[in-house]
Amino acid sequence: MREYLFLKRHSLQKWRSLAETTHSSQFERLLRQADSHHGNLPPPDHPSDSITYIGTAVLNLALAHLLAGDPAHLDAASRWIKRAISYPHWGKERMPDHDLDAAWLLFGLGLAYDWLKDALPSGERDALRDKLILQGKKLYDFALATKGKWWSSAYWQNHNWICYGGLATAAYALCDEYSEAGRWATRAKDNFIRSLSYMAEDGSNYEGPVYWRYGVIWFLIYADLLQQEMGENLHDSEFLRNTFFYRLYMSGPNLVDTANFGDCHDRRSAHTAAVYARLAGLYNIGEAQWLYHHFYRSGEWEREGVEGLVKPGLWAESGLEFLWYEQEVGASPVEALPRSRTFADLGLVAMRSSWNADAVTMAFKCGTPNGMKAWHSGHALNHSRNWQTLSAGHDHPDANSFIIISGDDYLAVDDGYAKEKRTRNHSTLLVDGRGQYAEGTKNAFRDLDETWGARLEASVELEGVVYARGEAARAYERDLELRQFTREALFLEGEAVVLRDVISADVPHHYEWLLQTDAPAEPKGNGCFTIKSGATECQLHALHPSGIAHQVHEQEIKANPTSAKPDWIISNTQYALALRPPEPRQDCAFFVILDLAGFNVESKRSERGVATSLIGEVRQWQLGFATGKDGILTEDLNVDGRWFAGRRTNGQLDHVLAGEVTSIWLDGELQFVADRPVDVALTKWAGGMRGNITAVDTTWIRFRSSKPGSDSCSGRNGGVHYDAPTGMAWVQVHAGKTEIAVGRGTQADGRHI
Repeated sequence: MREYLFLKRHSLQKWRSLAETTHSSQFERLLRQADSHHGNLPPPDHPSDSITYIGTAVLNLALAHLLAGDPAHLDAASRWIKRAISYPHWGKERMPDHDLDAAWLLFGLGLAYDWLKDALPSGERDALRDKLILQGKKLYDFALATKGKWWSSAYWQNHNWICYGGLATAAYALCDEYSEAGRWATRAKDNFIRSLSYMAEDGSNYEGPVYWRYGVIWFLIYADLLQQEMGENLHDSEFLRNTFFYRLYMSGPNLVDTANFGDCHDRRSAHTAAVYARLAGLYNIGEAQWLYHHFYRSGEWEREGVEGLVKPGLWAESGLEFLWYEQEVGASPVEALPRSRTFADLGLVAMRSSWNADAVTMAFKCGTPNGMKAWHSGHALNHSRNWQTLSAGHDHPDANSFIIISGDDYLAVDDGYAKEKRTRNHSTLLVDGRGQYAEGTKNAFRDLDETWGARLEASVELEGVVYARGEAARAYERDLELRQFTREALFLEGEAVVLRDVISADVPHHYEWLLQTDAPAEPKGNGCFTIKSGATECQLHALHPSGIAHQVHEQEIKANPTSAKPDWIISNTQYALALRPPEPRQDCAFFVILDLAGFNVESKRSERGVATSLIGEVRQWQLGFATGKDGILTEDLNVDGRWFAGRRTNGQLDHVLAGEVTSIWLDGELQFVADRPVDVALTKWAGGMRGNITAVDTTWIRFRSSKPGSDSCSGRNGGVHYDAPTGMAWVQVHAGKTEIAVGRGTQADGRHI
């Protein structure tokens, strides 16, 4: 029985059986997509637009015919193929024959050639074969001629994955008839092995969620193709195993909107049914399966299919969705997942107050261009081979910036797609009006060496409270002599966001602190501003420095997402609230509160560090940040660490969090002590205490607690013990993160995780 390219996981008979049973809904969508191509054809002459859609249209028509046997699908596929091969070049406005248009058509028409070769008249079959050979040879020759530059060796760029994916598909379709096709397949294999090895293990992608949606699918296409044709497994990849969670955590509260870092066509065109189905099946990711079905139930896939700006688009992937769906994977609601996740390679921390649609989400970004692994691996490769492999045109000069979304409302925004990448369009810092990296061009990182790059220094979370710290001095030109730009962010369960910036330079500068919004901020006096977005209102309190001046700038951001369609311009307007000390200075510190819960914000007098209180009817937050190494000291707080957050509910202390700390005194009472600095997050509950400790080495800790019950359970670190004379519980923890649970009548445990 004949085997078909890309369909070898099952026999054709089995695929037809699945179409009638477990995959009937997916098959129905495939037929609907195929039917939509019956009554139309691409224009007779190559348009001044992308023709990538021709590849997926022919794929879907060919697969529909193979499964359903409807001659109407075969007739439509034949007409589309004839039109495609009549074009003298694949691609017009952008790199004809050498880029995305050619690759997408090699993929779709390559599969169609294999699937339909028994059904097409010999003349049509031969014409298609000859066109695939011609276009494949052009793409392959270009890859050889440009080795070490542009997409040929740009291992972290979607053009690389798409072009080699299309070339490999055509190679396997032609290998029995064209001897040179083996070279195409070999080069594509070598490229993908290298590309996957260079991708970040945490699953993050510097190009942002929209280009993630467009590009990552090609890793899955190629890995599936290689496994079926050669029996080699590229799926054992930490990047692929974790990349769904990168996309999930870049979602807003409604799971549809995005934290649109990187180049993003809009704030929604970033989901893909086919990829979620494939990742769920490959790695048994129940949350991916749940989200896949959730978007069908909610109607999001229908909306995205009609409105999505990423082309060929959602429905164009119907054939892949059918082939990749696995009904056996159980769905796991996302509500069971942690509310924050750190993608350290990209310097990204994503956090949310809950998984409900009315939650508050925040994404904080402070990382190296391309991501830490790509930036330094790419430069090492460039040095050793005299190549230019790094192409970070979809990244932005946005170190120490953030996005905040409340429900459906964006409070702190990002510029999305921008022709000119500029720091002034992000919620971070300008120095003498100047931004980060080589801003002002499409690629803000071109020709920069490995000495550049911001980094994420810390992140810690406990039940909705998240602390993140970024250092971005190395993102600015050296002639500014900037020695420090440290931003600390505290996300307080969606009720408030606290930002503390410490800037230091060898020479005086004008510093501008920026917040990007969809509507202009309204000044209320005394450093207070109102930010409104939809039904959400937020109060901004600039507590430091004193005498701060402000301006609101209106900024129009434009971009042409693809040079294949020169007349397509995306444009949006946003506003920047700029806070600026009245005179130049070498050292500067900003202390800003974004209040979403209507707190009374009070600045606290400090002998060391800075401190504030957020006072509500039920909850009160006590917050502090050290200025140097001498901790935080106020009349009621003594902490020798870097930061502190304490929460009271109805007057009772129930949250204690601090970073790089060995002792915490509150209201004259010792709350915590360790014999070396740790990050601590403790929550009091009825009759006990729970939390986590992150240590760099074996450490004894003590914390105020009620007496544990009679039962105890020892993990790797040994049980938690209670010292009645001092009212303190104590335990030894080892390097890494340790969960602590102690309570009256419950287990007492110190578990290393």
